Amino acid sequence: MHRALWRRHRTPLAAHLHSLAMASSTDSIQATLFARPLPPLEPGKTVYDRDLVKQISALKEHRFVIAALHLANDDIHHAHLIAQDSEGDPTADLLHATLHRREGDYWNSKYWYSRLSPHPLVPSIPSAKAFVDACERDPKSESLRQRQWDELKALVEWTRAHCK
Repeated sequence: MHRALWRRHRTPLAAHLHSLAMASSTDSIQATLFARPLPPLEPGKTVYDRDLVKQISALKEHRFVIAALHLANDDIHHAHLIAQDSEGDPTADLLHATLHRREGDYWNSKYWYSRLSPHPLVPSIPSAKAFVDACERDPKSESLRQRQWDELKALVEWTRAHCK
């Protein structure tokens, strides 16, 4: 009897400790990424921190959190794999539009914005498409880089808060 009682209470505690460890891992990765220098509009195939790729992929988080963290790490490839698998979900489609803009595939980015169902992070589809056009016209713009970085950080925070 005593042993059964211990097992019953051990599982919730273990689960709680595991979730705390995962949250702190996610918090640590997010803090590392958010402290990085301002990323380029188009990172190409250069991942910001290669050591974080496996750590992000191993997180026990919702796939959209993982995709958003990969995007913040300039890992377009891994973010794309996740977004592609969830096509039709508004958050996946937003991730898809964002990653194509970041890889310089501007037409494709606007295509995904056109498909996007209403999403709290995108108040205006025409405005989102205009931002894509601005990024294409001036890929070295500091103000566009800052706006995109603010958008990426908001995407990470939003997915962490809303995608469970």
